[in-house]
Amino acid sequence: MQNLNELIQSGELSTHTYHVTKERTVEDLLSELNLQNKYFGIIVDGKRAGPKDVLKEGAEVVILPKIAGG
Repeated sequence: MQNLNELIQSGELSTHTYHVTKERTVEDLLSELNLQNKYFGIIVDGKRAGPKDVLKEGAEVVILPKIAGG
């Protein structure tokens, strides 16, 4: 089983890093990017964030696709 870093480096899993230029919620950002919250995990400045969390200007947001397995 591959760990998250191995999946990202192999290209099997892609992430997107976004630098916040104006204050908004995670939900607002995902909407602007045409993404649905249920399909992505959000990390803000190294910590997990929920849809109602406010993103401050200058924050670094990493958008990760959720992984399902069995």
